[in-house]
Amino acid sequence: MSSLDEIDELLAHAEKQLDLMAEKARLEKALASSMPKKFEENVRAFEKYMPEIAAQFRHYRPKEMQMVCSASGAANLIDNYTGRPLYGDDPVEQCREQVENLIENPKYTRLAFSLDDEVENTFIHTKYMHKIHKVFLDAQEELEPLTTIPDHLGSMILFGVGLGYHLRHLLDEITIDHLYICEPNKDWFFTSLYTCDWKYVLETIDERDGSMYLHLGVSYDQFTGDFINELKDKGSFNAVNSVIYQHYPSNELQQIIERFSHDFHMVTIGWGFFDDGIISIAHDFANAQKKTPLIKNDAKLPHKWQGVPVFIVANGPSFDLAVNAIKEHEGEAVIFSCGSVLPVLLKSGIIPDFHLEVERTKFTYDYFVEFVDLEDTKKINFLTANIMHPGCSDLFKWTGMGFKPTEASTIIASDYMDRHANFAQLKFCNPQVANTALSFACHMGFHEIYLFGTDCGYKDPKYHHAKTSLYYTDDGAEKERMGKLVRAGEIEVDGNFGGKVFSTSFMNTGRFYMEHLLKLFPKRNVFNCSDGVKIEHAAPLEVDDLLLMGNLPDKNEVVEYLKTAQFKERSFTEQDYIDWLAIDKFDEICDELIKFLDKDFKSRTEIAKALMHQVRYLFSYSNTKYRHLYFLLEGSITYVHSVFRMILWGFEDEKKTVEAMMEAIQLFNVYMIKAKAKYQRVLDEVDVQECYLMGLLKEGMD
Repeated sequence: MSSLDEIDELLAHAEKQLDLMAEKARLEKALASSMPKKFEENVRAFEKYMPEIAAQFRHYRPKEMQMVCSASGAANLIDNYTGRPLYGDDPVEQCREQVENLIENPKYTRLAFSLDDEVENTFIHTKYMHKIHKVFLDAQEELEPLTTIPDHLGSMILFGVGLGYHLRHLLDEITIDHLYICEPNKDWFFTSLYTCDWKYVLETIDERDGSMYLHLGVSYDQFTGDFINELKDKGSFNAVNSVIYQHYPSNELQQIIERFSHDFHMVTIGWGFFDDGIISIAHDFANAQKKTPLIKNDAKLPHKWQGVPVFIVANGPSFDLAVNAIKEHEGEAVIFSCGSVLPVLLKSGIIPDFHLEVERTKFTYDYFVEFVDLEDTKKINFLTANIMHPGCSDLFKWTGMGFKPTEASTIIASDYMDRHANFAQLKFCNPQVANTALSFACHMGFHEIYLFGTDCGYKDPKYHHAKTSLYYTDDGAEKERMGKLVRAGEIEVDGNFGGKVFSTSFMNTGRFYMEHLLKLFPKRNVFNCSDGVKIEHAAPLEVDDLLLMGNLPDKNEVVEYLKTAQFKERSFTEQDYIDWLAIDKFDEICDELIKFLDKDFKSRTEIAKALMHQVRYLFSYSNTKYRHLYFLLEGSITYVHSVFRMILWGFEDEKKTVEAMMEAIQLFNVYMIKAKAKYQRVLDEVDVQECYLMGLLKEGMD
C-alpha cells in the first residue's frame, strides 16, 4: 500500500470517527432534551396513583448516579459496584429480548400443601380443602404443566427496576393482576423516572383493574417481612404461582432473592380458617361467661419489681442442658412454662408459677387430663389467650387470659364491645407457646427475660425436644410418626451460638414473630440461653454464664400482684354478643361470594377477574363493623384461592384447566353453604372432637 493510500484510509477513518462523535453528540443532546419532560410526566402520574412515591422522589438527591448515552441513543447506567454499564449498546432491545426469554422460561413460586388423609376431624374447611386440592392433584396427573407465561397472569414479583425499559414490554405482552416490584437502589429508581414510561405503566395497570406495589431501598433482611405485611392486607394467595423475575445481576438483589426463597414458607403465617374462627368465638364467649379475667390495657409492674427475672421455659432439646440452672434459681425468678415442657418440669421437681398454652382445640384439655397429674395443675396458675378451650381453666389454681389479635372473637369482644378501653391485645403471641409467654412477659412489664429451651430448632434431627418429654419413649427412642410431623418443612438457619442449626417452617415462624415482638419492646433485656436458632434482639447467653442479681424481692409477692392488679373481669349480656355476631350479614356475604363464581367461564382470564373481584368484595369488609366476618372467612378464602391459583396457572391446556376450575368452584360453593349453617349455631361450637395427636403421643407408652 502506498503512503497516499494510507493517508486516504486514515482520513476516511478520522471522518467516520467525527461522524460518530457528531451522532453521539446529537443523541446525547436529544436524550438530555427529552429526559426532564419524561421525569415531569412520571412524577405527575405517581402523584395521581401513588402520591407517597411522588412526594419522596420529586426533590430526591441521589448519592451516586452516572448516566451515559448508549450507541442506540437510549440512556444507560454505570454500575458503581462493577464500574461497567448496566446494559449493552441497545438497552431497549436488550430488555425486550429479556422479557421474551422470561415468557418462554418462567420461574414460579410454589407452596406445598400438606393435607394428611389420615387426619380425621369435623372441620368443614378440612373436608372441602381436601376435595378442592384433589381436583388439583387429579389435573396434575392428567395435564401437562404450564411451561410458559400465559397472556393473563395472577401475580409477578419483579426484582430490579434499573432504568425500567423492561416494564413497558412486560405489560404489552402480559396482563398482570398483582405486580410486586423490589428495587433496593433508590438512586436507580430515581433515575428510572427520567427513562421509564412510568405514566404508561401506571395507567395500563389501572385500566386493567390491577395493582402494583413498590418496595424501594429495602435490604435482604427487610424485603420478606415487608412483602408478607403487604400480602396480609392484599391476600397471601397472591404469592402462590407468582412469576419471579430478576431484571439485572446484582449481589444485593441475589441476597434478597435467596433470603426470600429461604423464608417464603412464612407467607402462610397465620392464615387460619373458618372452623378455627368459629371455635374462637364459641370459646371466647364461654370463657367470658365463666368470668375469666383478661390482662388490662394499662398493666404495669411497679419499678421495684421490674428487675425480677422471668424464665420462659420451653421444650426444646437444650432444656436438658438448662434444667439444673433453672432448678438452682427457681426461687429467684418467675417461671413461665410453655406447652409440652410442663410434665418434664414436674418430673424435675420444678413447679412453674405460670403455665401457658395457645392451641384452642380440645386437644389442650385432653393433653392435661392424660399426661399431667391434676393435683399438680391445681398448684399452678394458667395464662392463655381468650380462644382457649373453656374446660382448661377448671384444671388450674387460677387462670388469666389475653386477647389474641385478628381473631373474629377478639374483634367482637375487644374492638366492638370493649372498644379497647380496658383490655390489651397480646402482640405476636403465636404460633408457638413460647411466643405467647414472651408476649405476656413483655406486656406485664418485666425487664429481665431469659429464654430456656426456646430453641425454635435443633442440631440433631432425632433430638428435637427434651429427651424426657412425650416426644420420646421411656427408653429414649424417638416416636417416629411424631418426629416426622415435627420435622415437616425442615430448613437450615443461623444458630444462637454460631454455626447452623435445623429449624422448620413452624418453628422458624415462631422465631420471626419473637423478633417482631421485641422490636415493639426495645427496653426489655432478653437473653437467649437456648442452644437453638439465633433470635434478633435477644442476646446469646450460655447457661453456665447465668448470673442473677442478688437481693431480689420475694417472687410470690410479684405473682400475686400480677394476678390481682393486672387482670380484670369483663361483663356483657348474652344478647349483646349475639347482636354483634351479625348472623344475617354473614349469610349475605357467603351468598355474594358464591355469585362471583357461579358462572359459565370460558377462559383463564374470565376466572382470574372473577376471583379478583370476589376477594376485593370480601376485603371491602376488613375495616367496617363487620370486620369480624372478614376475619372469619379471610383465612379460608386464602387457602381456597391458593389452590385455585395452582390450578389456574398450573397447566398448559386452557380448556381443561377451565373445566378443572369449574369443578373446584362448585366445591367452594358447597363449602360456603355449609359455613352459613354452622355460623347459625356458632355459640354452641365449643370444640369436642378428639385429636389424632393424642394417639401419636401415646405411642410407646405402657
